[in-house]
Amino acid sequence: MVQLGPYEVHPFADAFPLIDGEEFAELAADVKRNGLRDPILLSHDKTTLIDGRNRYRACEAAGVDPVFETLGRHYTEPMILDLIVSKNLVRRQLNPGQRALMALEYEKYYSEANKPGAPIGNQNASRSEQSSSLGAKTIPADLPEPRRERESRERAAKVTGASGRAVQQAKAIRRDSPDLAEKVRTGALALDAADRQRRERVRAMPKPDPAPKPSQVLLTLRTHTGEEVQYPQPKAKPTFNETPGEGISWAAWSWNPVTGCLHGCDYCYAREIATSERTKAAYPVGFTPLFHHERLDAPANTTIPAAHRDDPAYRKVFVCSMADLYGRWVPDEWIEQVHSSMLASPWWQYILLTKFPARYVGLDLPPKAWVGTSIDEQKRVRIAEDAFRKIDGVAVKWLSLEPLREPLEFTDLSMFDWVVIGAQTETRQPDGTVTSFAPPFEWVARIALRAKEAGCKVHLKPNLLGRVSPQLPGMRMLDEHPGPGGEEDRS
Repeated sequence: MVQLGPYEVHPFADAFPLIDGEEFAELAADVKRNGLRDPILLSHDKTTLIDGRNRYRACEAAGVDPVFETLGRHYTEPMILDLIVSKNLVRRQLNPGQRALMALEYEKYYSEANKPGAPIGNQNASRSEQSSSLGAKTIPADLPEPRRERESRERAAKVTGASGRAVQQAKAIRRDSPDLAEKVRTGALALDAADRQRRERVRAMPKPDPAPKPSQVLLTLRTHTGEEVQYPQPKAKPTFNETPGEGISWAAWSWNPVTGCLHGCDYCYAREIATSERTKAAYPVGFTPLFHHERLDAPANTTIPAAHRDDPAYRKVFVCSMADLYGRWVPDEWIEQVHSSMLASPWWQYILLTKFPARYVGLDLPPKAWVGTSIDEQKRVRIAEDAFRKIDGVAVKWLSLEPLREPLEFTDLSMFDWVVIGAQTETRQPDGTVTSFAPPFEWVARIALRAKEAGCKVHLKPNLLGRVSPQLPGMRMLDEHPGPGGEEDRS
């Protein structure tokens, strides 16, 4: 605090400019001639000068003993702030800029005085005494900080009579040009003029160099052969991808902790995506098998949107739609980590699919999983039948015949719950376009009949019909799906 004689000057009182020059000389002469008619105001303990700095100085200049008056013991700090403002505004002709600066000072001290635990003047004063004088408003102790700041700001504007625009100007001037703020405080410069000078200074300042972009964090991923691959670390937590446009009609999500495949199917839609110009940036090694360990937490991080809580498709996730997780080349460690992630979030219905189903046998499969195998040629039939006779404890065992490229003969379909049959769609592969192919009706009908006889549900994909229209609706296709056994959601 500023010292004046033996007294400390209240810091808020010191924010008001002192008078000088001719005005001070007139005050000192009046005190010498008539004595001090308006007592100097001290705090209750007579240690702090609350009001009367100019009168105290005038008494010293005139050689007159000052006259003092002390505040009552009931004055709280907010009440003292209001008293200082009241006496100075009545006594002085402050211009809008000075009022605005006083509002800023008042806001600061009022907010500090009302913080929980802050001293509020004489602690021995009763509540009735503290609330009776001047009507000074206090802020409840439990008020949140943003609300506390707003209350202080509104109180400052009301007490000082400063406009909101003037206060904003004063704040900018004090922040950018303290020397101009001091001129406004003493009345040497008008607020608008000071603000114009401030803006001119800001415009003339050299523009700072743009902040350098933070360097991208790279992860080290590994291919199936152990080759290290640098990959940008995602900014957000991993979650499932929604599947509109991916052709996965029965699952709303896909999840690819592994990408790439070595089966070499010439029609592969996943290879088309991984090698296309539009999306190849997300596949740094093209369709080479790659393990994305950074995606393993997606099951735990994904939530079903409220709008889709009742949609069974939003409980299902197609695992590795861009890979064969169980291919011969896939390291055991990859499978173990993906399965651990699935088992840690068992509420999802994980849809699994492979051309090498023998690898399912002996694995700890999620109990709600839909475990499937894909067959596109006769030599895979016996392998699938042998493997699925050994698989149990899962929600659905299913068979994907998409694309059905040749007539297939099964000895037994009773180990499957669901059979899906589809055509081959056109894809653009790195070495050229692979045309579409629709199987003959009798291939489809024979398999569908055998599946129904074995108790399987059958889903014939719409692409078997090719182009249809309201005028050419096509025949009514089998569109069956497994029942509610796999459709429970996390509660």
